[in-house]
Amino acid sequence: MYFRKYLYFKNIKTKLISILYGSVCHIIFVISGMCMFWVLYNGFTVSLGSVRQPLSIVINIFLLLQFPILHSFLLTNSGRRVLRFFAPRNYAKTLETTVYATIASIQLLLLFLLWTPSDIIIYDLKYPFNVLNSLFFILGWVLLGISSIQAGYKVQTGSLGWISMYLSEKPKFPPMPVNGLFKLMRQPIYFSFCIVLWTSPTMTLDLFFLAFFYSLYCYFSPLLKEKRFTKLYGEAFLNYKKNTPYFFPTQFFNFITKK
Repeated sequence: MYFRKYLYFKNIKTKLISILYGSVCHIIFVISGMCMFWVLYNGFTVSLGSVRQPLSIVINIFLLLQFPILHSFLLTNSGRRVLRFFAPRNYAKTLETTVYATIASIQLLLLFLLWTPSDIIIYDLKYPFNVLNSLFFILGWVLLGISSIQAGYKVQTGSLGWISMYLSEKPKFPPMPVNGLFKLMRQPIYFSFCIVLWTSPTMTLDLFFLAFFYSLYCYFSPLLKEKRFTKLYGEAFLNYKKNTPYFFPTQFFNFITKK
């Protein structure tokens, strides 16, 4: 009887912890997403950062670099050990994806909230060009959302970890994405994010440097991801890689131009 009570309360405790991790993860995820949308759309003219130069330049460079460096490191074996530090020992491995998504959201929140704008405007589009750019900006977000869902929304949003913990089961990662936008290119998430980066109606010096640097990151960092996919999926990924463009949907563009 006492053993049954112990298991009952242990199960309740596990579910409460999983809900706590999930709630924190998704709240920060949504806030960082909204913040990123607003700051990028306004070309980094709005932010809470107010540090004077030259210190502001140093801080901005740090904010720019901290996301890609830590984001990539946490995908390594050493990085996964760091992720497990932020979860209870018995559930650390299960909560990896949730902790990873939470840290990534915090990083983006720091970047877009604490950046100190230079107020140097390269261009500020007027009607009707600002409307056109706004449509491309929204299109980028739509494609980003679609490709994230097709890649496995539970992994992308961090819900895989805490839901698996809540259900007392091992995380089941989605199969290799090959459908939808992944039929057109192997990296639609990164491609879509590049569209978002370059389509703000207002282009400042700040946004230009961020868009340029993060576009390079979006293009080259998936090469490491593809190495992991080669080990994980073997021949299936190599065949997919052989028949699908890497970053640009060249087959789609060729089809359109032929018409």
